[in-house]
Amino acid sequence: MIKSIIAAISQNGVIGSKNGIPWNYPDDWKHFRKTTRGYPIIAGRKTYESFQVHPLPGRLNIILSHNTNYQPPGEALVFNDLQLAFDRAEKEGKGKVFILGGAEIYHQTIPVCDEMILTLIPKQIDGDAFFPHWEPNSWKEISFVRKGELSFKTYRRK
Repeated sequence: MIKSIIAAISQNGVIGSKNGIPWNYPDDWKHFRKTTRGYPIIAGRKTYESFQVHPLPGRLNIILSHNTNYQPPGEALVFNDLQLAFDRAEKEGKGKVFILGGAEIYHQTIPVCDEMILTLIPKQIDGDAFFPHWEPNSWKEISFVRKGELSFKTYRRK
């Protein structure tokens, strides 16, 4: 199963602010929906709670939380162990799982993921959540698409 991070990142590494996304780019939302629909997704509790819709439709929603008694809004599965979340996603038989963040989940999954699909936001943004450092020499850019002011890049682990 391919483990794929998907994230939108500003020029200064911001991915969020006050448990939300501090920008609104319709092309990024369309890209996100088109890319992840039909596949299981894994998100941290705060990221899941920031969604406007619970659960995200057309996807198995898996939440990582330290709180094993957490009751999510909407229909979603809760795990407190990343490997158990991956195991459950793999049972769906879709061949891929998308990791939606937040920052701590990205930090945990960069070492074990196979792919990163990144939307590059062409601005410096104020925020309190940042995409973790990753080693560019360990990745190969396999796709680059520019749409308006956004850049969409896909990387695969070398």
